[in-house]
Amino acid sequence: MTAKVRYHIHRPMDGGGMGDIFIGSDIHLNREVVFKLLKDGEDQRRLIDEQKALMRLRSKHVVQIFDVISVTQGSVAKKAIVLEYIKGTTLKNGSYHKDTVFIKDIWQIACGLKDIHNSNIIHRDIKPNNIRIDRNGVVKIIDFGLARPNGDEAKTASIIGTIGYMAPELWGDGMIGFDKSIDVYAFGVMALRLLGIPLPLELTQQPPRPKNDLAIKNALHGLPSKIISIINQCMEYNPADRPDISSVEEILRKHLLAGKHRALLVSKNGTNELNAMHRIATVKYGSGCSISIEYNDFIFVVKHILGVVSINNIYAKVGDALPGCCVLTLHDSKKRMFVTFDISNPEVMP
Repeated sequence: MTAKVRYHIHRPMDGGGMGDIFIGSDIHLNREVVFKLLKDGEDQRRLIDEQKALMRLRSKHVVQIFDVISVTQGSVAKKAIVLEYIKGTTLKNGSYHKDTVFIKDIWQIACGLKDIHNSNIIHRDIKPNNIRIDRNGVVKIIDFGLARPNGDEAKTASIIGTIGYMAPELWGDGMIGFDKSIDVYAFGVMALRLLGIPLPLELTQQPPRPKNDLAIKNALHGLPSKIISIINQCMEYNPADRPDISSVEEILRKHLLAGKHRALLVSKNGTNELNAMHRIATVKYGSGCSISIEYNDFIFVVKHILGVVSINNIYAKVGDALPGCCVLTLHDSKKRMFVTFDISNPEVMP
């Protein structure tokens, strides 16, 4: 098989569901790449769908498209897309334990899926085989062969996908409409399978039936309760009851960053730092005004107030969560003291 002069095609890679895949090189940029084209006789629209989907995406957690080229296979001209070559491994069922590594990797998948959905694309085939992790621990979603734009084009006349990961609404008769929630459903199923948890009988039916919440929560026991809850919600029978992937990503991220924040309270009287080792700080002014702030591993909240205190000119009350950057004003008679409050922004790293 030959391609235009810029590229050399070296060897076949494992075949994808709808195309032939080869490993080669971009001689201009001196990097390995992947070439993907349709198998003989397949509808080339699927290749074009993948091309359009990927061209709109820029994400650390989604495979990148570099080019669209013509190749010659025998005497037949075909279109191929040139993709990022991800050196690493494909995720496998049962390859994780209920620990931080698992939470971090499904968070990365949620990040990629969030970027996909923000680009108004439905992946339609989220499963371990379509997720790779590179040598630096970065997780990336691959294979957009079934992708569709979200909206009026998100319809299919046939049942297509991977059994077990397909949401109930995909099993209808005639023209079937769907939306981004089918990816959220598949994400929940994938989380179970990565942990080696067998799918509940209800989810193996064709079409799947409503799940047993207690059985799933028991199977996920050992993970933080909010993570158990959000994974369970992903597999709700009714698409409207599933969370959007942004909510899933946020909950996973919060747990990965638990206890890693720090905040500084700076006033004319000095500086107080709040963190996992020093969870409560109190600032006093005059004889009758003070505020105590507590760090609970996730947010900074007002624990106690004496007198009149405002946060960004709004009267504070016990239980208020402090924004990332604000000014506290402590009032004592006709005088005031200003205190700046700043929260660090830790990031999750692969």
